[in-house]
Amino acid sequence: MRRILDEENNSNVGRLLTRLRSVDAQRDRAHFRAALHDLGYLLALEIAKTMPNAAPLVRTPLGERTEPMLAQSPVLATVLRAGLPMFEGALAAFPDSDCMFFGAARREGQAAGAEPRMHIECGYAAFSAVEGRTLIYVDPMLATGSTLLRVHEEVLLHAGRPARVIVAAVVAYRPSIALLERELGAEVYCASADDELDARGYIVPGLGDAGDLAYGARLA
Repeated sequence: MRRILDEENNSNVGRLLTRLRSVDAQRDRAHFRAALHDLGYLLALEIAKTMPNAAPLVRTPLGERTEPMLAQSPVLATVLRAGLPMFEGALAAFPDSDCMFFGAARREGQAAGAEPRMHIECGYAAFSAVEGRTLIYVDPMLATGSTLLRVHEEVLLHAGRPARVIVAAVVAYRPSIALLERELGAEVYCASADDELDARGYIVPGLGDAGDLAYGARLA
């Protein structure tokens, strides 16, 4: 299953994507982070519509009423550092979620083929139990998909096997959506999908390096 929100003519999503993609708007780092946050929130709301609800009885001053609530909160996961603003938006929609964080970096090199794979170095990891639960990976840029594939190996090894895997992304490389559907059985929700990668594995036209634009260029 996949959802690409800007293809549904969602004007709120289009407004936020315009802010993120524009080289002029990107000069305002605070607004860039805010747009990532808001897209994380909007994507999480779309995902929430597909999750099982409970209907607890609420007592008001004048009577009683049932209201829908999630039967179980998902587990949210993100890769440092680029994922943090979008992750905070998703957490605003799922405030009771358990959370996982990963330090992972891809080794720069050539990206070739329709579904290129890149070497991923994993470092820091903070796991939460995911056995039988819904796991949502929050990742602004789904390029080759190599990072999520590598991180998911660690999750299966240390945290259990989720009942459902969802990927929430701002911009995705279209063939990588199919890759994660096939390799992880994942459902992919993204604000937009692009059809090209450059030789370094960056999405074209994409929006650039989300981590650098949100927090400043890395020295190394």
